[in-house]
Amino acid sequence: MTKLICPECRRENEPERIYCHDCGTKLDRSKVISSVKPSDKRAQESKRVRDMFNPHRAKMRFLFFKICKVILGACATALVILMILPAEVPPPQKEALSLSQIGLELENAITSHRTAPLQYTQEQVNQYLGSALKSKQKALNKPWLDFNRVVVGFREGKCDLTVERSFFGYSLFTTDSVAVQLADGKIKATSRGGAIGRLPVYPQLMQYLDVIFADVWTALDRERKLVSKASAVEFHDKTVALTVTSPQ
Repeated sequence: MTKLICPECRRENEPERIYCHDCGTKLDRSKVISSVKPSDKRAQESKRVRDMFNPHRAKMRFLFFKICKVILGACATALVILMILPAEVPPPQKEALSLSQIGLELENAITSHRTAPLQYTQEQVNQYLGSALKSKQKALNKPWLDFNRVVVGFREGKCDLTVERSFFGYSLFTTDSVAVQLADGKIKATSRGGAIGRLPVYPQLMQYLDVIFADVWTALDRERKLVSKASAVEFHDKTVALTVTSPQ
């Protein structure tokens, strides 16, 4: 290594120094600069160029990006498949079912001011919804999406409401899962998540997607008002219980 000798104190300094370590005199670095031969510089530059255009390295970089694209494409395809898969709901009834008396029974219990526990299965509720929304089907149709039906499913502590719409004859499903509480004549619904097809949606995100069900909630406004007048609602496995308490 080339040592830099201070012209004042004759101290040997390291080649990277600019000023003397002892006296601070500026060192003459011309010898260090001249020690790097032009041929060495050209060799270093040639090596950098070869590294940049190394076919093996370029091939590995190309392979890396190709694998990343394949993985991203596979993930996107899997998400789309989950979104278009049909939800796990009962098949639609081939024959029209008779109108359920749920609405009438609940209205009579409220107007008669008597305590009346009412319990229904999810099949009975689905029959009622099919009859109640049949006349509102045209209003529930959207551009490119035709309304088919609404299906509810009851689980312990929450209710799953699934809307089936069709896009050029292919059914698409969206599900909203909520926990319901009644207080002061109002329904308080807390999101418990949902799904698009079979793709789960977290509760935090489902709060923003609730607009998808706005037209259905509007169509069921009468039923919502009747339920809000009950004193309590409880969801159990495939059943719902409504309690109407007479005023004191």
